[in-house]
Amino acid sequence: MRSFWLWMIAVVAWAGDPVVGDLLVASRKSHDPELAKTVVLLIYAGDQGVMGLILNRPTDASKGKYFGGPLPLGVRALVRSQSKLDGSVRLLDDVALITGADNVQKASALKGIRVYSGHAGWTLGQLRTEVKGGLWYVRPADSAVVFDPHPESVWLRLMKGIEK
Repeated sequence: MRSFWLWMIAVVAWAGDPVVGDLLVASRKSHDPELAKTVVLLIYAGDQGVMGLILNRPTDASKGKYFGGPLPLGVRALVRSQSKLDGSVRLLDDVALITGADNVQKASALKGIRVYSGHAGWTLGQLRTEVKGGLWYVRPADSAVVFDPHPESVWLRLMKGIEK
């Protein structure tokens, strides 16, 4: 019986953590120049850490290219699609993550694709501390935010909704 209660305590402690498909919206307390005023879509959350893509820093919006974050590992793409695509992982009902340069290249002709270089990352403990410290607001994501036609203003519009 004791192990059941320990398991329940672990589940309750984990329930508040951000999960894949959540948005991290940087609060006004964030002064890190790489992450201040960003909106990050979480693409991985597990014991190994948490990874996300910065949605509101286009490098060439006309070509669907975005700065995914300060960690320069890999190229990824987000696609608005309900179909299963090669090398994809479903993040939201109509948003898939494509990994691997070959898979991203194959998908680059699709409409509604955004390609990200780099990513943002945290250890799970680090992100928990930053959320508890008020550096991030955690919100559920939807494809309208992920593929907003005016990504540069997404952070300000989300903050207006949060700070009401």
